[in-house]
Amino acid sequence: MQTATISQSHADPIETPPTAEDRRRLRRFPLFAQANDGTIHNLLGQTPIVTVPKHETVIREGTTPTSIIAVVTGRVALVTQIPGEQPVVIAMVGRGDLIMPGAAIAAAAYPLTARAVEETRIASIPLGAIRNSADQDRGFCQELTRLAGGEWQALLGQFKDYRLRSAPQRFAAYLVQLARENGRAESGPVEVELADDRKTLASLLGMTPENLSRTIAQFRDRGVSVTGRVVAIADLASLAAFAGIGA
Repeated sequence: MQTATISQSHADPIETPPTAEDRRRLRRFPLFAQANDGTIHNLLGQTPIVTVPKHETVIREGTTPTSIIAVVTGRVALVTQIPGEQPVVIAMVGRGDLIMPGAAIAAAAYPLTARAVEETRIASIPLGAIRNSADQDRGFCQELTRLAGGEWQALLGQFKDYRLRSAPQRFAAYLVQLARENGRAESGPVEVELADDRKTLASLLGMTPENLSRTIAQFRDRGVSVTGRVVAIADLASLAAFAGIGA
């Protein structure tokens, strides 16, 4: 069995101890929501921070987890690939998220490859330390179980979107989610910035870059204009209704 390690194919990742700001950010992760202070202090004391260059692989599909990996800053694409075909982006993981925690908690092989789409800083929390803490801290153990189940529910929800929504509706849903994540108003005009480049976004939405460009052009009639990565939306509520998203 392969063991999960940070890829060193082009540029070596940089490993450092967590800064005081890193610790503050990590303490706010859902992973620690029910943990006691002793558990958090112990785990963060054993957690290095690794800086992964843009386009480098964080996790390879099929490797065995040795830690739970948290994104401190940056964004990571979860991808898979059929030999001879282009990689397909299944999901994106950003700041404050864990990368495939269900596989790590279940000690199962990673089902997808994780690749940094920009320079990304990750925290690698050793599984051995996590298991020891779970044995002693019931609240932390319960949160681990919730996180594992929540990950699969999120993926099932995404696959449901692919079956029930058209490609334009998936693009609309992406914009609505982006606006909500950034605390925008639920209706009226809003402006957001695309988190991903168009090639990555097209793959995430199950489209070709050409189809995405055509969809963007057609959305002008829906009051949506895109300039570079900046998206101006005339009425977020109307866009949410088109995507089939409730308030």
